[in-house]
Amino acid sequence: MTHTIDRNLYTKLLTQTAPKIIENQAEYEKVLTEIEELLFNPNRSIEENALYDLLVMLVEKYETENYPLDVAKPYEILQHLMEARSINDSDLLNIFGSQEIITAIKKGNYPINTFQAQALADYFHVSPHLFL
Repeated sequence: MTHTIDRNLYTKLLTQTAPKIIENQAEYEKVLTEIEELLFNPNRSIEENALYDLLVMLVEKYETENYPLDVAKPYEILQHLMEARSINDSDLLNIFGSQEIITAIKKGNYPINTFQAQALADYFHVSPHLFL
């Protein structure tokens, strides 16, 4: 079933909110407040969902430009996944073959190869690209 946005209601919401590219911290915080109000509204309309999506996109753009994230290194992702899932080095011996290789990889001294990346992806149920 396709839901159709009521153009009049959506226009009214847009007029009230007046969304635009976020240019400073004050505007950023104002939009976050608007998003929070929409987020915690259990009876959001289709039009409010559309506004919510638009505001989230504006926040993501601002955050990407002003708060860039460092790209995690493959060994950092591996360490995080192991910690989050309470995985020990010994659980990964069948993938890496030896404790020495696991230790070297976790320290960032040895790269994860394509075969290992695929095996890790299968093990953790994630994309192998995380490890390459």
